Amino acid sequence: MLHTRITDRYACITDRYARITDQYARITDRYARITDQYARITDQYARITDQYARITDQYARITDQYACITDRYARITDQYARITDQYAYITDRYARITDHYARITDRYAYITDRYARITDQYARITDQY
Repeated sequence: MLHTRITDRYACITDRYARITDQYARITDRYARITDQYARITDQYARITDQYARITDQYARITDQYACITDRYARITDQYARITDQYAYITDRYARITDHYARITDRYAYITDRYARITDQYARITDQY
């Protein structure tokens, strides 16, 4: 009877050991799958990080290009303002010259008229003699 109890006890222990070994194998398999998943996730993270770095570089280049374009636009706007100012100055100067020319033309007409009257008077005086 003692031998039967020891044998039964040994069978229980062996059975329990087999169950623990199976659980350990399942846990080990699960750990391996989790480790593989972690490695894939780490690789994906590395690729995403690389893509983010490339996108950040592209954004920096685009930002630099935008700054250059903005600077160029500011310079063109300044040049346009200077040209507009010069055009206004030239237009004003042209108006003054035109006014001056009109005054000279009026003066010339006055002198021509006066010369004609003097010439007429001279002719009358000459005719009288």
